Amino acid sequence: MQDGDGSNASPPDMRGKPANIDLRREGSSLVVAVAGEIDLSTAHQLDDAIRQAEETETSRIVVDLSGLSFVDSTGLSVLLDAIKRNRSDGDRLSFVPSKHEAVTRLLAVTDTTELLD
Repeated sequence: MQDGDGSNASPPDMRGKPANIDLRREGSSLVVAVAGEIDLSTAHQLDDAIRQAEETETSRIVVDLSGLSFVDSTGLSVLLDAIKRNRSDGDRLSFVPSKHEAVTRLLAVTDTTELLD
């Protein structure tokens, strides 16, 4: 690829930070800590981790989104599905919200901010 000045340039790397999902126990809670980006290619990892937590007998599941820097509609769908399951599962799911602009903007546009606070 040639740049405007005729030099060869590589296309920009459009990949962001890959998802890092950690499942850990903190006191009586099971925490699903999410960092990086959740999109079509990584949403299944988040879904798997939340479902694994749901299969335990723990009384409280916390999905910590504070390290989440980006989420697309696929990732948002995983979170909303978990909320739906939670309503019939004893209401033991809570969230630590992301403060990253890309995430807060998507939640504001989709009117889902309050669901994930």
